Amino acid sequence: MHGEISITFMSGPLDGKTLTFEQPRIGDEHVLLIGRRDGCDIYLPFDNQVSRVHARLGCKSVPVTSTESVINPYVLTFWLEDSGSRNGTYMEKDKETLRARMNLRPGSLFRIGRTWLRLDVPFSYED
Repeated sequence: MHGEISITFMSGPLDGKTLTFEQPRIGDEHVLLIGRRDGCDIYLPFDNQVSRVHARLGCKSVPVTSTESVINPYVLTFWLEDSGSRNGTYMEKDKETLRARMNLRPGSLFRIGRTWLRLDVPFSYED
């Protein structure tokens, strides 16, 4: 099984750039760190409103019941949480910062500091 998840910058100096990450294997979870610290998966050094480790974005591959036409099916679920940042993490048009881990739908926009990002709809395929 191969597949990618991607995040697209929707503002700032990287507007339009897409970052891709490998989807987790079935039953696993992959957590991306978002921040200004060197080594973050989604690195935002240009935004002075972003904390060193500002937020975390998780992707979990959840197995579902097989059918005759699909062997080893799975569903990807996503979540976003603030990591105690000074300036907060925002989803879509919410004016309130995230207070807890929130489910995130593909296609959703979220803001880290002044930078808007979009969780893209994932594509997957099999060999």
